Amino acid sequence: MASVRWSWVCTISHFMLLATVSAISQKASQTKRNFTTFYAEQADWTFNHLVVDERTGHIYLGAINRIYKLSEDLKVLLTHQTGPDEDNPKCYPPRIVQPCNEPLVYTNNVNKMLLIDYKENRLIACGSLYQGICKLLRLEDLFKLGEPFHKKEHYLSGVNESGSVFGVIVSNNNLDDKLFIATSVDGKPEYFPTISSRKLTRNSEADGMFAYVFHDEFVASMIKIPSDTFNVIPDFDIYYIYGFSSANFVYFLTLQPEMTSPPTKEQVYTSKLVRLCKEDTAFNSYVEVPIGCEKNGVEYRLLQAAYLSKAGSILAKSLGIKPADDVLFTIFSKGQKRRTKSLDESALCVFALKQINDRIKERLQSCYKGEGTLDLAWLKVKDIPCSNALITIADDFCGLDMNAPLGVSEMVRGYPVFTEDRDRMTSIIAYVYKNHSLAFVGTKSGKLKKIRVDGPISGAVQYETIQVVDSGPILRDMAFTKNEEQLFVMSEKQLTRVPVESCGQYTTCTDCLGSGDPHCGWCVLHNTCTRKERCERSHEARRFASEMKQCVRLTVHPNNISVSQYKVLLVLEAYNVPELSAGVNCTFEDLSEIDGHVVGNQIRCISPAEKEVPRIITENGDHHIVQLQLKSKETGMTFASTNFVFYNCSVHNSCLSCVESPYQCHWCKYRHVCTHDPQTCSFQEGRVRMPEAKTVQDITEKESSLGTIFASHRSRPDPSMHYRECPQLLHTERILIPVDIVKPITLKAKNLPQPQSGQKGYECILNIQGNEQRVPALRFNSSSVQCQNTSYDYEGMEIDSLPVELTVVWNGDFSIDNPALNKVHLYKCGATRPSCGLCLKADPDFECGWCAGESKCTLKQHCSTLEKPWLELMGTHAKCENPRITQIIPVTGPRDGGTKVTIRGENLGLEFWEIQNNVKVAEVKCIPLIEEYIPAEQIVCEMGSAQQSQHAGFIDVCVGECRDGFMVKSSLLYYFVNLALSKLEPIQGPVSGGTQVTITGTNLNAGSSVKVMFGEQPCIFDRRTQTEIFCNTTASLKGLQKVEVTVQIDRAKIHQELQFEYVEDPRIVKIEPEWSIFSGNTPISVWGTNLDIIRNPQIRAKFNGKEHINNCTVLNSTEMTCQAPAVAVNSNNQPDVTERPEEFGFIMDNVQALLVLNKTNFTYYPDPVFESFNPSGILELKPGSPIILKGKNIIPPVAGGNMKLKYFMFIGEKPCTVTVSDVQLLCESPNLTGRHKVMARVGGMEFSPGMVYITPDSPLSVPAIVSIAAAGGLLIIFIVAVLIAYKRKSRESDLTLKRLQMQMDNLESRVALECKEAFAELQTDIHELTSDLDGAGIPFLDYRTYTMRVLFPGIEDHPVLRDLEVPGYRQERVEKGLKLFAQMINNKVFLLSFIRTLESQRSFSMRDRGNVASLIMTVLQSKLEYATDVLKQLLSDLIDKNLESKNHPKLLLRRTESVAEKMLTNWFTFLLYKFLKECAGEPLFSLFCAIKQQMEKGPIDSITGEARYSLSEDKLIRQQIDYKTLVLNCVNPDNVNSPMIPVKILNCDTITQVKEKILDTIFKNLPCSHRPKAADMDLEWRQASGARMILQDEDITTKIENDWKRLNVIAHYQVPDGAVVALVSKQVTAYNAVNNSTVSRTSASRYENMIKYTGSPDSLRSRTPMITPDLESGVKVWHLVKNHEHGDQKEGDRGSKMVSEIYLTRLLATKGTLQKFVDDLFETIFSTAHRGSALPLAIKYMFDFLDEQADKHNIHDPHVRHTWKSNCLPLRFWVNVIKNPQFVFDIHKNSITDACLSVVAQTFMDSCSTSEHRLGKDSPSNKLLYAKDIPSYKNWVERYYSDIAKMPSISDQDMNAYLAEQSRMHMNEFNTMSALSEIYSYVGKYSEEILTALDQDDQAGKQKLAYKLEQVIALMSIDS
Repeated sequence: MASVRWSWVCTISHFMLLATVSAISQKASQTKRNFTTFYAEQADWTFNHLVVDERTGHIYLGAINRIYKLSEDLKVLLTHQTGPDEDNPKCYPPRIVQPCNEPLVYTNNVNKMLLIDYKENRLIACGSLYQGICKLLRLEDLFKLGEPFHKKEHYLSGVNESGSVFGVIVSNNNLDDKLFIATSVDGKPEYFPTISSRKLTRNSEADGMFAYVFHDEFVASMIKIPSDTFNVIPDFDIYYIYGFSSANFVYFLTLQPEMTSPPTKEQVYTSKLVRLCKEDTAFNSYVEVPIGCEKNGVEYRLLQAAYLSKAGSILAKSLGIKPADDVLFTIFSKGQKRRTKSLDESALCVFALKQINDRIKERLQSCYKGEGTLDLAWLKVKDIPCSNALITIADDFCGLDMNAPLGVSEMVRGYPVFTEDRDRMTSIIAYVYKNHSLAFVGTKSGKLKKIRVDGPISGAVQYETIQVVDSGPILRDMAFTKNEEQLFVMSEKQLTRVPVESCGQYTTCTDCLGSGDPHCGWCVLHNTCTRKERCERSHEARRFASEMKQCVRLTVHPNNISVSQYKVLLVLEAYNVPELSAGVNCTFEDLSEIDGHVVGNQIRCISPAEKEVPRIITENGDHHIVQLQLKSKETGMTFASTNFVFYNCSVHNSCLSCVESPYQCHWCKYRHVCTHDPQTCSFQEGRVRMPEAKTVQDITEKESSLGTIFASHRSRPDPSMHYRECPQLLHTERILIPVDIVKPITLKAKNLPQPQSGQKGYECILNIQGNEQRVPALRFNSSSVQCQNTSYDYEGMEIDSLPVELTVVWNGDFSIDNPALNKVHLYKCGATRPSCGLCLKADPDFECGWCAGESKCTLKQHCSTLEKPWLELMGTHAKCENPRITQIIPVTGPRDGGTKVTIRGENLGLEFWEIQNNVKVAEVKCIPLIEEYIPAEQIVCEMGSAQQSQHAGFIDVCVGECRDGFMVKSSLLYYFVNLALSKLEPIQGPVSGGTQVTITGTNLNAGSSVKVMFGEQPCIFDRRTQTEIFCNTTASLKGLQKVEVTVQIDRAKIHQELQFEYVEDPRIVKIEPEWSIFSGNTPISVWGTNLDIIRNPQIRAKFNGKEHINNCTVLNSTEMTCQAPAVAVNSNNQPDVTERPEEFGFIMDNVQALLVLNKTNFTYYPDPVFESFNPSGILELKPGSPIILKGKNIIPPVAGGNMKLKYFMFIGEKPCTVTVSDVQLLCESPNLTGRHKVMARVGGMEFSPGMVYITPDSPLSVPAIVSIAAAGGLLIIFIVAVLIAYKRKSRESDLTLKRLQMQMDNLESRVALECKEAFAELQTDIHELTSDLDGAGIPFLDYRTYTMRVLFPGIEDHPVLRDLEVPGYRQERVEKGLKLFAQMINNKVFLLSFIRTLESQRSFSMRDRGNVASLIMTVLQSKLEYATDVLKQLLSDLIDKNLESKNHPKLLLRRTESVAEKMLTNWFTFLLYKFLKECAGEPLFSLFCAIKQQMEKGPIDSITGEARYSLSEDKLIRQQIDYKTLVLNCVNPDNVNSPMIPVKILNCDTITQVKEKILDTIFKNLPCSHRPKAADMDLEWRQASGARMILQDEDITTKIENDWKRLNVIAHYQVPDGAVVALVSKQVTAYNAVNNSTVSRTSASRYENMIKYTGSPDSLRSRTPMITPDLESGVKVWHLVKNHEHGDQKEGDRGSKMVSEIYLTRLLATKGTLQKFVDDLFETIFSTAHRGSALPLAIKYMFDFLDEQADKHNIHDPHVRHTWKSNCLPLRFWVNVIKNPQFVFDIHKNSITDACLSVVAQTFMDSCSTSEHRLGKDSPSNKLLYAKDIPSYKNWVERYYSDIAKMPSISDQDMNAYLAEQSRMHMNEFNTMSALSEIYSYVGKYSEEILTALDQDDQAGKQKLAYKLEQVIALMSIDS
């Protein structure tokens, strides 16, 4: 129990200390201090990293483009320039190593790492230029010692962020140091390892600098992120936050994406600690452990910053570790999402490094016991089981080549010691001071928090917060000065030096020691807060206080004296003071200073003299407090003080206030004064005094030695002891005085003084409505006084009783105290009582009655008429006659009764029994209710039921009895009405209720009460009218339901079937933008569900405790727009700071879930601030000059998003066009002159910068006009003369010139028009294409279909896809024969002999060679290792044969002349499918879509296939086609009720083209094979009149001119823009269809071809429909252009050759439009880095094979090697895929797209060639088109081949494993038996030749292959 009690005491004292510290730290935080600061040279040269030389104290600062060396006071000592320089991030290797074809631009160099290598006295500075190379600079002068860049190990990271790289130097005594580097890789894992150890050679220029510590073929001192990881998370990366070394290990703290499956919508991150042994060269010791912390159920998991420090004894004790142990201080933000935009909630957490190492050790021990898996998902070892091994795991265990790398699955939780919810913590540094662990934490807003960390139980104390930089956030790098007395803190633009302590700010001992800062103590005699070492003689007793209880305390006796007492001896007792032998002074603030006499711990002082005593006046109270201070003569400083009081009794002017004073004050009754000295009263009886607590005799010897004055000033007893001695009036019962009645007032009192001689007597003073009325008074004795007979009056009849203040005085103005506050009440009977009933209701004490004769309320004596009685309440005739009804509520009600009728009037009885049974309403009894009865004034009664025959009637009331004079009938009628309901609106609302419902009906305002029920829930009544009831629904008790609505008015239930439906509450899904300005009223778009069920939605924000609301407008069920609420921000309080509201949400009826949206981070940015024009406020301008309005905060600093503030500016009343930039608004002034007010408006704020005065243009002077006219006239005369002379000489030549000129003008105008169009297209189309290509899924073909289309083009249903078809009687023999044949195919000797024999046969055609190669590959699909071996042998033979035949080596693999070449194509086809799907497929599909879309933007001739936009000159329409774009609204075929689908078409499109475009739009996310065919559908035009027309290419309306029939186009039918169309199934006949017999066979066959052709499009161009005359009619069909072979076209249709060439500019326009897509495709193909996917092994393997063959044959010509590789991969595989994307995707390729793809494919081939292309004017247009691009592409190809060559070779073992995996994945794609049967057909054809070849082959002979083949032949023979 004692321990429990002690813990409670500790806890309470701790909280008290926290409260004190909190209060002081808040006070300390208010002051803004000036610190030594260094600012960035230029705004964009931001600071990145900081390091301090612990030996010299110099600071090295890494910034963009600069390294600074600074002194401790932040003066620049040296600067080293690092940038900018020409570079491109895509250059790898960097351009300083080899030329780069990327465009080079001046690029800033971001400092990514800054380390001091103390051993070699140099600075390592790594930047972002050239893929992250480093400089080694000498510390003394920043001289560049080295800059290694020539090896790939020298490029550390291509990331362009400053916080992306972390380095740790590990020293070796005699050997070279190591540098552990950890870096983000930015999607380039093949270039950069994420973590590695490098050599730090002593020679900065050594070749081995930054080389891996260990590197061989299989193992290196590094870890790379596997490319497969990027398949799961495309933007995967590891972000390194901090790194350090401790004992034998190096540690890195990281933030990395979680490898969740399936991936989450928003990326989840995990913070992990990575540990490696310092001496581990193979990284077998790599271990990862997740870290984080939790407080009050809130998870903090996003690491922001960290720092390693020692524990210190206080923290170590609470953590259970040693003071010298390492402790990790970390900052985490809340949650696990939004890495780049972390939440503001953050926590400071502490980890003992020993705790983390122990957890790792446990995991290692369990793993080496074979428990669990390696559990590292990103390294692809998550599911690999741990291996068992009998080894001992010590603390310094560094791993083996097993069970590594290892992941710890269970998170190590730190101790959360401090949290911050609003200002996110961003950086931390810590150190130990006098056993205390102190953390210094930077924040997002630029503040520095100083926190004392005591441990997990005690928590942490934030003892100070200071603003250290102008604007945040504070960066991670912070550092102490050499002596640890100052701290360097850095933001992006500012480096600040801050003292670690600011003790000097505390001015008192309690503030100092209560601050919580362990640095601070109180230097007593110097009266300052400081460090102990800075306080003189602090080692002496009581000179330095370090605890609160050691503060000096001071008491003084007496502690108060009167202002009329002088030079009184004061005794001060001081506690906790040092020895005061040097003497002290006593100081009364600035009043006086006196020497003090020190006796032990007492100091004796004398109070001030008379002239030094302060003056005290009544307004300031009766006392004045001064500081009595002790000042040390040794230091001259005040070291202790206490309050001392001077008081003045004479300010009290009443006895009670005098004797209640806490000081020694006495009241003199007869002098009416208060004094401290009773001797001044005239005689003893006249004094009210305080009985003393003690007599003088009771005082101790010690006190008596100080004199009797001390005794007389001791504390006094309770003043109530002598309260009774004061003269005072006692409490009197209510004093009632009627006006105008003469009456005395008698008052009780006590201690009333008897006036002495010469003193005046008593008076009463009444203050009536501001007028003072004095009345003589008579003192009967000391306890009674009477105001003499007098009458009183007051004005007005509105007040029936007036309380009046009463004061009793004597001797003129000596007032008697009136503590009971007695008042006189004057009253008038007639006031506010106009009727008898009201009169008799008056207070009985008033004695008022009703004077019936005069009909007024009076006192009895004032009623002069005696013939009529004077009625009083208690009298025998106290009954008022003539009751009257003045008001009835309500006047209508239901017959069912229950209506409460309120009857108001006069004389309606004085008691309830008088009317209890005497009320009838319309002849129906109405029962009065006693609780609502107001005597004489109001009756409320409840109606009974009425008959159907009763309709209306009067109200009858009898008072007491029903006889004349006591009966009354109302003048108003009461009506019985029928109630009915007709409608309910709305009929549905949210299940949470709150919907305001309107119920419509008749007579709904009848009756007195309304009850509305929705099922079992009430609807809260709001208001009603005659036709409407308004109520608010409550929440549904049973969830979603339909309920009956019932209405009850009084007892009447209205029957009507009304239903209300409770539907799901609205939900908010998305808000955009998530920001506004303080003034609000900016538009916010809100998306959600069920929004339209809310009638009046509102948006709300709660800020600083106040709620702000604005309105929303619902657009539909899923969308509404709101105006952001304005919030009230104190303009003086940091107006430039962004704020987050405490709450943000929506008021949507009663839906509580939307009141506060937790998932939004709505932010308020500061309002724009504008400058006035000038001091005068008037800006003078010329007409047309822009108005510029300067300001700040014009564009909020929003991260991402396209939402901007919308500004409006008005010049007077006219708006102007506004251009917005960061610092100004530019307004194009309207055409105005004169003076106008300028107004700028944005959101909810308006600002006027002043007036603008637009001056009119000043006209030219008259002389100027005359001069200009004269000069002009002379010039015209001269020109006319010259022209006449010229015309005479050259009349004939002029005619010729005119003709030529006309032709040239015509040509020039057409060229200009074309070029202008082309230019516009170049500028705009790229944007349109990239924005129109939506992210629909790419329709990849499955593996089987893809391979079949490549291997067997044009054959849809190949036998290898079907089961073997043989007659049943032969099936068994054939299968046996084929199995035996399969064994032979799997024999390399047989297969090679078989292929060579076939190839030697002259009848073995090219088609046969390709077919056999494909069939063999389908059979060997499941044995790709064997297939690859055979392929290599065949290729080797082919190379040998090529070189033997003296052919040029470059011709190798150029054409498919052998089985090997086709097998090579098929081999790549199999192995590059994954690469196509993951990488190259996307840009290829984008290119196809872009070509198709660009072609369809302009006219395409459906007959010739020519198009306005083309890359191919052959397919270009060479004339001007007039067309325009239309948008048709197509009915959705899946759901006719859903919105129509807009489709863009051209008015010159044929109907089939329109149908195809509609199908493309409707089914854009559907593969082509799953879509309906255009030929199967009819296009139906649905006209506004309701008529429907089927549109066709040819019908009876088709026009025929001169044997030319033109296909119908949309313009032919005059279909307007916006017309409604529908695709319907093909109909047999249509009213406008052409007669079947007249359809030309040409067109029919053409459409048939288009529909039915599904084969390979290799020959598609030859299938382009030719224009042939109809055999029967001779009519030729055309669409846009007539075939130029026919000579009857009009002039200009094709035009002359010269004019037609003009249209070639369109090729250039189209090429420019498609350039990005071509570049993307080529870049993907010719790059070894594919967004995380490694280069396919097949490519590297085959290229290495070709290099080996070249080496074998001594071919060293790089051009030959280049050509072999180009013929092998780009020519054999890529060209085929580019030309035929339908091999890869489920798409339809038309002839124009095919022509364009052929141009791209040709460019691709040219790019792979090494020969120079000499171009001239006669070169083909497609060569000219890409002439400038091909050199660039060639460089890409060369770099690609070079990069592949540099990559590590792939071993046969690795390749075979890869091939085996590929075989396994696609094992059962083809029917092997069918394929073998197809191959065997060649055996049957050439059996003799094959058998002969086998007989002649020795190896075949040994294996008896000829015999085996004969067995196969026998089994397969039909005759057998």
